[in-house]
Amino acid sequence: MTDHDSEACFIDVADLRIGHYIYLDLGWMQHPFALNNFKITSREQIDTILKLGLNRIRWSPEKSDPDPAAVLSAVTDAIPKVGADGTAAAAAGPVGAREIAAAQTATAAAEEERRQRRVLLNTQRERLEACERQFAHASRAYRMTIDAVRANPSAARQQAEQAVSQMVGKLIEQEESAIRLLSENAGERASLHAINVTTISLLLGKSLGLDAAALGELGLGALLHDIGKLALPERMRWKDANFSNAERRLYEEHVGRGLEFARAMKLPESVQAIIAQHHELADGRGYPARLKGESIALPARIVGLVNQYDTLCNPANPTQAVTPHEAMALIFAQMKKQFDMGVLMPFIRMMGVYPPGSVVELVDGRFALVVSVNSARPLKPHIVIHDPRVPREEALVVDLEETPELGIRRSVKPLQLPKAAFDYLSPRSRICYYFERARRADADGEECA
Repeated sequence: MTDHDSEACFIDVADLRIGHYIYLDLGWMQHPFALNNFKITSREQIDTILKLGLNRIRWSPEKSDPDPAAVLSAVTDAIPKVGADGTAAAAAGPVGAREIAAAQTATAAAEEERRQRRVLLNTQRERLEACERQFAHASRAYRMTIDAVRANPSAARQQAEQAVSQMVGKLIEQEESAIRLLSENAGERASLHAINVTTISLLLGKSLGLDAAALGELGLGALLHDIGKLALPERMRWKDANFSNAERRLYEEHVGRGLEFARAMKLPESVQAIIAQHHELADGRGYPARLKGESIALPARIVGLVNQYDTLCNPANPTQAVTPHEAMALIFAQMKKQFDMGVLMPFIRMMGVYPPGSVVELVDGRFALVVSVNSARPLKPHIVIHDPRVPREEALVVDLEETPELGIRRSVKPLQLPKAAFDYLSPRSRICYYFERARRADADGEECA
């Protein structure tokens, strides 16, 4: 390469524009980009490069898009000028048809890329908003049920059955379902736990082969499993490790109180069994009856496991919350004797190693938030990646199944994230779940359940 050629392959950073293909001769830890060489696609990328303190960088004219301004100028110069005497003046800078066509192609390609991104972003937002509407609808139905339990048990039962029937109907319609993480404002604390337990219990029940009728009973028991807490003082409705023995006994009475409400509502015996047994454990150390193994009804085993998982993620004291990944690890490593393995292992497969809400580090060193998991592909969740080149509100959900070059290296605690990544990903302090259609929903425009 001649000195002239070498000089031509460098550009002042102040002269960078969208369309330049550049090379960053820096270590990968010295800049925030995924690759050392790429085509600039946004003004934000240029601003980031300017902050790196470089004066000049290498670039490839061949791989860069033509400068639209230069092409326009060349086209203008190529138009014959007409003098005052009506004669055409000589063109100052003619340009070939090839350059004009290349500029037009590059402009069209860039516009098409922007259009496709807008479509994906709109679809992504619509699906999330649809999930959150369904969560909010279920939350309202739950609150109406709770409000009616004492004064009108029959109306409470009808409200609860209607809410669960809608959930089951949409779940049955779907060939595959994904578990979707929602924003923290999707539901109120009073209903969040009940809807989370119902959502995940229904998904687990479906994966275990329960039919629509059995799912309806499972969902009703899951929704109302803690209804007995209405009879407790407000401060006693969330279990506290610092309870005295008397307080602990009073708290455990919520199971019996719940069974009384269930009988007043004339709920089916199978639903009453879920309410009565959701704190029983496979090793016989649960309460109130110290049942063991298969003495506990299958639906109660499902709800008991899911209840424990959500309580770890959303405890009464938020400072004691663990990440979804940690909750799964704790249950498997320290509590697996308490649960039926025929329910626990399908639960782990369904939720994945990294359940929605998990913060992870990717193999390329970037950080991401898991936003949904398809039980058919639990090791390939959908994630949002921290990318300073893309505004947070424009971040696309990435399907790891379709990006084989990416993978998850490890789970991390939210507080271990660099501040920029934490602010961008906004890890949830409250974990809200709902289900959505999993099979290529982005492509076919289907909304979530």
